[in-house]
Amino acid sequence: MKHDRYQGIPVGDLRIASIDWTHRAQHIRSRSARAKGDFDVEPKWATEAALDPERVLRMTGGFSLEVIGYSPTAGRVLKVWIVPKELSRGDWWGGSACLANRRDQRRYERVR
Repeated sequence: MKHDRYQGIPVGDLRIASIDWTHRAQHIRSRSARAKGDFDVEPKWATEAALDPERVLRMTGGFSLEVIGYSPTAGRVLKVWIVPKELSRGDWWGGSACLANRRDQRRYERVR
């Protein structure tokens, strides 16, 4: 990850100060309606995970950035996708969020 860049910025140097769920809150709150057994995610939980100081950032190959972090309120490790709103200020749009799978949980634990 040391050499990964997001819009020219090293991934490790990206600032994440806020996540705006205005357009996608209902999407993450209703995951179980689309996929049986899926976990509905509250925007607050996804934001906590994205702001986790021990989060793992990953390039997705597209425009979004994948964040794996812990939400204390949910008591779970979540995977969150964000896209820049105002990159220089660290403001992001929330795209989606779900429970982290086992591989992502292990990746997160290695960082901690």
